[in-house]
Amino acid sequence: MAFLLEHWYVAAFSDEIGSAPLYRRLLGEPVVLFRGAKGTPVALHDICPHKFAPLHRGKVVGETIACPYHGLRFDASGQCVHNPNFDGVVPSAARVRSYPVVERSGLLWIWMGRREGADVREVPDCDLAVPRPDSRPVQGYIHVAAGYELLTDNLLDQSHAESLHPYLLREGATSRMEFSVRQEGDLVISDGLLPDEPITPILAGLWDRGPIERADHRFIVEWNAPSNLLLTISAYPVGTSPAEGVVGTNAHLLTPETEASSHYFWIFARNSKLNDADFDAELRAGLHQTFVNEDRPILEWQQTYLQEAGTDRKQHLLKADAGGVRARRIVARLLAAEQAE
Repeated sequence: MAFLLEHWYVAAFSDEIGSAPLYRRLLGEPVVLFRGAKGTPVALHDICPHKFAPLHRGKVVGETIACPYHGLRFDASGQCVHNPNFDGVVPSAARVRSYPVVERSGLLWIWMGRREGADVREVPDCDLAVPRPDSRPVQGYIHVAAGYELLTDNLLDQSHAESLHPYLLREGATSRMEFSVRQEGDLVISDGLLPDEPITPILAGLWDRGPIERADHRFIVEWNAPSNLLLTISAYPVGTSPAEGVVGTNAHLLTPETEASSHYFWIFARNSKLNDADFDAELRAGLHQTFVNEDRPILEWQQTYLQEAGTDRKQHLLKADAGGVRARRIVARLLAAEQAE
């Protein structure tokens, strides 16, 4: 499977990167992430060019990383700059690939394509992890043994929540939902409105604006190529607007690990219960339950059965799949254009 390379992907949360090397396979490539003595994040190909040892098993020395096998040290550019063995001659041809990275708003973004194509102005704008007076975030990371497009399909499909996440959508909700999918350029938007419904448990948990039993509910998912999604859920007094109620904004930042596995970074920011640390823990546990114990098992079984079936088994699509189909078509078009270049 080919990946879109000429895009920025999340490699890690900022607080995951320190002086201890972190290994991640990203878009099929082994990468080591670390901070040098000055605190600047570095991303290098993880394979030492001498004996193919894993650099992430080594240690950070100053602004370099030392291979665990023979101690060769590589700087942030990937060049070998130190050889502790025998005559100490530094092999000038010994270097590893260095990847452009940008640290912004608690996220470390990486560029896996041609270095000359990396434009920091195109780093996606995602500042949900930054606490503000009107917004409080929680965040987490999940490894999923399923391809990232399956995760995209899942997140753009609002109908599965009724069966899999009953605290988000009550029974029969999708039959009453005013649902549409639209495309604005390469942006895909899945939009669901449930007017005048008993407030669902997850939004009731966010509610801090006095007694309420029924509310208008809005669920909007925005997908940006290749794999960044923003889900906004809101509940507000019947006949008013989301600005009058509670809003949860959930970034789902997907980075392919391999063709059959993904890194799943999520951030959930809310405009309610802004000084409630206990609710942070409750919300984090609830979202963990949702992603890890409900979505992930289904996605991983899908991946297993798709691999077993190969191209022989046809999927039968429903209206709810419209967003995922549009996203896949955009990725296919962008990938064809990228490969043609």
